[in-house]
Amino acid sequence: MKKWLIIILLLVIMPDAYTANQYCEDVLSGKQIVCKWVRLAVERHIKDLGRQNMHDFPYYFDEKAAKRIIDFKQSLKHIKGEWANAARKESTFIKLEPWQQFKDWVLFGWKRMDGFRRFKIAYITVARKNGKTTDAAGTGNYCVWADDPREFGAEGYCVATIKDQAKIAWKDAFDQVLTNPALSKRIEPKVFKKTTNTMYMVKTSSKFTFLGKDSKTQDGLNPHFGNIDEYHAHKDDGMLEIISSGMGARQQPLIYITTTAGFDLGSPCRVEQEKAEKVLEGSIVDETYFALIYTLDEGDDWTNPKVWIKANPNLGVSVYPRSIEDAIKKAIDIPSKQNGVKTKNLNVWTQAQTRWITHERWIRNCGTFDVNELLGRICYGGIDLSSKLDLSAYALCFPPITTGEKYKLLLRYFLPEDDIIQRGLRDRIDYKGWAEKGLIRLTPGNVIDYDYIEDAIREDSRKYKIKEIAFDPWNATFIENHIQYMGINVCEIPQKFCANGMPTPTKEFEAAIYRSDLATNNDPILTWMISCTELKYDRQNNFMPMKPARDKAGKRIDGVVASIMSYYRSITTDHNYAQVEIFAS
Repeated sequence: MKKWLIIILLLVIMPDAYTANQYCEDVLSGKQIVCKWVRLAVERHIKDLGRQNMHDFPYYFDEKAAKRIIDFKQSLKHIKGEWANAARKESTFIKLEPWQQFKDWVLFGWKRMDGFRRFKIAYITVARKNGKTTDAAGTGNYCVWADDPREFGAEGYCVATIKDQAKIAWKDAFDQVLTNPALSKRIEPKVFKKTTNTMYMVKTSSKFTFLGKDSKTQDGLNPHFGNIDEYHAHKDDGMLEIISSGMGARQQPLIYITTTAGFDLGSPCRVEQEKAEKVLEGSIVDETYFALIYTLDEGDDWTNPKVWIKANPNLGVSVYPRSIEDAIKKAIDIPSKQNGVKTKNLNVWTQAQTRWITHERWIRNCGTFDVNELLGRICYGGIDLSSKLDLSAYALCFPPITTGEKYKLLLRYFLPEDDIIQRGLRDRIDYKGWAEKGLIRLTPGNVIDYDYIEDAIREDSRKYKIKEIAFDPWNATFIENHIQYMGINVCEIPQKFCANGMPTPTKEFEAAIYRSDLATNNDPILTWMISCTELKYDRQNNFMPMKPARDKAGKRIDGVVASIMSYYRSITTDHNYAQVEIFAS
């Protein structure tokens, strides 16, 4: 805490013509109204400043590099609209607002120990008319023509669903070059024509162009910078993958995703935003991923003018309060317009399900413990078998044997070994890294061999006194019989709304979380899965976890389902806190 206070104090007293540090202070003090996600982005930056020189944090902050991009972008001019009108404005040069300076300060200021940029992906989402396109054009021009260290042979791409949309963003970048004397004399072509589609800098063999899904060729790219524009409009992640897969030979490539919210929960953009949220809250650790999300907080009254700035950091600059007010008045009178206003003007995903358990609530249940102290203890299991092509999990729950002790959860995860890298890319999760740490057990081939799950149960039965294992009877008859042969009782808990189904176990598990009654030994996979879990309800308002569609990337809840079943059986079965017996030989 002391280190935090010292860093914040330095940010406040440091004489600085740049506004990023002041923005951090204003956010942390509450002077600047922001949503939860922006505050977490600021807190992450402040924490990282305090982590410099630690052995497990191979990054440092380079203030000179942070100032350099701000200076570059503010040497460019506005090229359309009111701000480009020299007759009405004292200056037509771009003036980055504090939130924009903060974004560039952090994104370009952090370096790896070899001097190259730390962040490889940036996800930035903000409501319409907050200057996304102009700002992204300036970022692209910097990366392609003036990056630090300089990238020779740099390739920059503005990417959209169709070429014409991509060219709009690229045209802003071109016009910025055209109105900048230092750049325009070095970059070809000198004049924009309808047939112009690429800028070149001969001295560095660099180029900047645009690309759509309807482009004739998408092969052979070697991008240094790629702006994925309005990602919510992309029906799949094909264009993102084309840019990402071509960056392998670059030292400090940057994928720069800019978007407003959308309507499709199954879209790759929604998946990307969910990852961004998890990175900010800490349920996924990715030190090379930058995220900045301007939106309303859950529970905010969208008609209240005081919260509009959370989604519109340029409110009063490029976004006029009156325009939002007029749009909201119409939406109140015509309910069919409300989703459009919430999505475009307030950057809210209007069809998004409410996540079950917040990260702040969950981490109170992540306490650590010595696994060896569980040897010989009574426990209860739960198994969630996926299709053989995907992740499966089984959990063991150990009831307390002393006053004040929590219910301890141990989980085992299983995944086919083949195509593990492709699975990780699909779900944007480092399955391979988890497997290397021993957190996931890989089974040979491209489908899960249930024999490996049985072997794990048999191995655990030699260490612990497994009284019972609960499971969903669907597709589990084979493994059920084998568990009984081990001398372990089995219990069916169908994953559906019925008297002996999942609703009651789910309610009990939820109550335990709110009492902070669990300890998960800081299991990162279970933390990720909790963040993926949404609920479905029946007509009586009973609820249970909703299984994500297997073809939707980025969501798995198998460990949560297994944990619910194992916990429920541990509180409803008469275990009498039996004396500990050590079985392990």
